[in-house]
Amino acid sequence: MIERLDSRLVGSVLCLVLATCGLRSPAQALDVVRDGQPTATIVVSAGNAASGGRRRGGVSDAMAAEVLVDWIAKMTGARLPIADSAPSGQAAIYVGSAAVAAGLRLDDLQSPSSEGLRIVCDGRRVLLAGQNDTATVRAACRLLEHWGCRYYLDGELGEVYPTVSNMTIDRLELQEQPAVVYRRIWGSNWSGDTLWKIWNGHGGLPLNTGHAWGSYVSRDLFEKHPEYFRMSDGQRQASDWYCTSNPELRKVFAEGVMDKIAGGNAHPSLSPPDGRGYCQCDACKAQDDPHSREPSSDSVCITNRYVDFYQDVAARVGEKYPDSILNFYCYADYTQAPTSEIQLADNLCAWIAPIRYCRFHRIGDPACPSRWQLQDLIDGWAASTERIAYRTYNYNLAECCVPFSMLSVWKHDIPYLAERGCVGFNLETLANWQIYGPHIYQSIRLAYDPSVDSDAMMDEYYEKFYGPQAAPFMKSYWTDIDRAFVQLRCHSGSFYALHWVYTREFLAHLQSLMRQAAAAAKGDTKYSARVKLTAEGLQNAVQYIALRDAMNRGDFAEAKRVYDALLARSEANQSAGQGNHYTVAYLKRFVGGSIDAGAAAVAEPNRLLQQLPDTWRLAYDPRDQGETAGFFQPDHADGHWTEVATYSDTLDAQGLPDRQTILWYRVTLDVPDPGRRPALFFTEVDGDARVWVNGREVGASEKKRTPFSVDVGSALKQGQNTVAIRIDHTNITDLYLGGILRPVLLIDRSEDRQTN
Repeated sequence: MIERLDSRLVGSVLCLVLATCGLRSPAQALDVVRDGQPTATIVVSAGNAASGGRRRGGVSDAMAAEVLVDWIAKMTGARLPIADSAPSGQAAIYVGSAAVAAGLRLDDLQSPSSEGLRIVCDGRRVLLAGQNDTATVRAACRLLEHWGCRYYLDGELGEVYPTVSNMTIDRLELQEQPAVVYRRIWGSNWSGDTLWKIWNGHGGLPLNTGHAWGSYVSRDLFEKHPEYFRMSDGQRQASDWYCTSNPELRKVFAEGVMDKIAGGNAHPSLSPPDGRGYCQCDACKAQDDPHSREPSSDSVCITNRYVDFYQDVAARVGEKYPDSILNFYCYADYTQAPTSEIQLADNLCAWIAPIRYCRFHRIGDPACPSRWQLQDLIDGWAASTERIAYRTYNYNLAECCVPFSMLSVWKHDIPYLAERGCVGFNLETLANWQIYGPHIYQSIRLAYDPSVDSDAMMDEYYEKFYGPQAAPFMKSYWTDIDRAFVQLRCHSGSFYALHWVYTREFLAHLQSLMRQAAAAAKGDTKYSARVKLTAEGLQNAVQYIALRDAMNRGDFAEAKRVYDALLARSEANQSAGQGNHYTVAYLKRFVGGSIDAGAAAVAEPNRLLQQLPDTWRLAYDPRDQGETAGFFQPDHADGHWTEVATYSDTLDAQGLPDRQTILWYRVTLDVPDPGRRPALFFTEVDGDARVWVNGREVGASEKKRTPFSVDVGSALKQGQNTVAIRIDHTNITDLYLGGILRPVLLIDRSEDRQTN
């Protein structure tokens, strides 16, 4: 059998199988297990010999040998011995340095990251090794894959393997190397080089990408050299933000980088701290292009000043360490490509970090302006440098509760980026398999080899992971979720677009598929467990939509009941290793606080008088002239203002632009009973809010997107009332939000109870 893969990409995978590796033994095939008994020995070099099949720790030849022992035992019940030499006349699998000593060649493998691997079986023995320890472990995994093994989920439930009594291997030669020199998949509580990660493609050159400036220039220098540090409000400030136009600072910075390289950090990061503490001195600002603006904030891009700085540092470092790759983020207000027509040094790598771009759609989606502009940005960076890389989120940032799919995104984006010279993928991933499982697996496999047929790979996934009977239903389940996000015409981040995906009709459809899958998998313990795991994720969506519906109709007691049940399940899943602490933390932060405050606001002895309408009138106030113009006055003519929904939809979902500006909302409401101590309770407002009732200012929020209430007894009257709100939305808190996001309630507060 010859398996041909696309080799047009530089460093792409090459896998040439000259003869098959099978479970059935034709003439002259090498026996590994016969009738459930081991007939072969695994050979590793002295010092890595038999460990009784227990994991010795660390990526090594010993780990590769033990992976083979463990998985062959799973398949056959036989545990192959590990030794530093093969008994005379017995079949042997030579691993790592032992295979090289036995004649396996690796020096002809052209892998820039030294990750080439080769497996050879000549009918007498198997030689298996890689150019580094990780590649050697991966070579063991590739041999297991030829025996039908797969590893779909990090943990026992993700292990797929045939059960046989006899195991043989035919003559073969297999070699491969990754197409991309760096692939990292990681997340909170899921760091390190696990077997699942190595098996499926994680690894490569250690290209560092973190916010790193504080590592290179000590703040202790501030007293003697304040000119090295940023200027803000006319004053130099001791911080990890620097004055990058200062030539002496550049020299000191470069020396700090070289010290890190000398200490073992071969490919360090040059990235600034997180945030926006850019130097405001005249020399730094003069490097900025005032016509180049960051779309998400409408701020002047500072890319030009930073690439000029990186060029200088790269030249200095390159003289001493020419093989070190210096990495920097394209992020925040330095995300856009340079406009200075600069060609970056060949020891620089631009890491595009699209945190401010839509999380639902592929690069260049014609129906998504955000991802369309991202395509232009990527092309601009690709034209400016030989090396680009991609650091992104493998989940819907700030919402990690409901099922979410990136299958269509990765099917397009990873090959697209590879074609433009992408040398690295850094995939921040939450190992929440019940809501992300398929695309977690898909993303790292494609990062290793972007030429893989993604559809065929995922068809195999559904078949082997869920079982042939349940596979059609589970494929429909995941592809239908994926299609729903692809077709989504709302780009709001976090929880605020989910109701467009998880409609009542769609939830019923998914629940039907899940019931059919469960019935089809019944009778097989692992298939049933995998379907059940996925069903846990679907139940999250059911409960989230239920609590959102309850909140939107003002029934905070019911919303609280459903929320508590969802939170308890999420905590139980986390404890069982099926979730992540971010799921619980984000649920509490972005949902729980609003529900708890709302439930307290309407609980006895308080009394809910009425829920304010969903529809208000909206005006943008870019020059902040609304107060002067009397936008808060009851008689202000607002007939030309735009009618918008508030808690039922974001402004983005209504086709309105996400402007970082001042927003004014107005509504008229009839109040038959103003109560004794009336207050307006705001569940969630995106921006600093000030509130007027009938022309009188009655209070303000303490913190954006946090529930607050204001006493309105001095201004509210029986009958018609006008409520006006000024919202300062000049700073983004998440993608495409802004304005009133959750219900506003009129309550009558008890004399002895306050609602905060």
